[in-house]
Amino acid sequence: MKRILLLVSITGFMFAEGKIGGVTYFDYSNTEETSEFNLKRQYFGYGGDVSDQVSFNILFDVGRNDTIDTRLSAYLKKAQINYKSSLGKFNFGLIGMNTYAVQESNWGYRFIEKSAIDENKFSSTADLGVGFSRSLIDNLNLSLLFVNGEGFKKPQGDKYHKIAFNATYGESNLNKNDGYNGGLVYTTENTDTTAATMTSLFGGFAGMGLRLGGEYDMLTIGSVESNIISVSANYAVRDKIDIFARYDMVDDNDDANKNGKNYLVAGIVLTCDGGISVAPNMRNTSYENGSESETEYKVNFQFKF
Repeated sequence: MKRILLLVSITGFMFAEGKIGGVTYFDYSNTEETSEFNLKRQYFGYGGDVSDQVSFNILFDVGRNDTIDTRLSAYLKKAQINYKSSLGKFNFGLIGMNTYAVQESNWGYRFIEKSAIDENKFSSTADLGVGFSRSLIDNLNLSLLFVNGEGFKKPQGDKYHKIAFNATYGESNLNKNDGYNGGLVYTTENTDTTAATMTSLFGGFAGMGLRLGGEYDMLTIGSVESNIISVSANYAVRDKIDIFARYDMVDDNDDANKNGKNYLVAGIVLTCDGGISVAPNMRNTSYENGSESETEYKVNFQFKF
């Protein structure tokens, strides 16, 4: 399937004028045990319009391959074809999920830390399938996806699929625009033994140099229920200098394993010329199972082109 998508993508390159872009995530971290530089992520994207109705987006992701070793590996993350019609917008192929993007924009700093849903693996960020989205009234957007459920790194492993629904009211990109939003995400997927559902309630505000975000996420797999409460705040103290803080509380009802934790990240973001951002920050993680808390100091870098 991915070979077919790649062939379709190459064909699109031949008949459409597109735009090449990318983003690099790089950091330096220091703990009691380690001090290291690390290339966290490299994205390469290409997209464009084939016609007034058809557009495409191709995204390659370079990251650490934890399933084999820690080498950097490149893989196809998105090969998405979009079709606009009078009914709404259709998406086909290896498409971005509708479960986390607004929450991630409310937080605003993907290069520092993933969104709470992504970081705690409540949902994949892309998957193979089809999607549909439509604005019913001003500022109310609905989207529905029907995908494999395994994510973009794995082929379909069973006969079941995932359904993901998103309803967002308001400005969906508070990282760039002032306004507010609120919304709901719901996903469901069956397996041979258990059913998995995920619900996310979220909201955010941006204005007067301040950006606030909050979300409550619940993942239920069989009898195990996991919960996340994540709140974040960002304030522009002056031009190109922001201060930020985010606090995540992760808990579940698995008394045997006690996987709950509290996670704090706070720091400063310096926005430089040429698409460069630098963010000195600290992180603290405390665990429900009684393990010693961990403190880490980092400097995160982002370069967009």
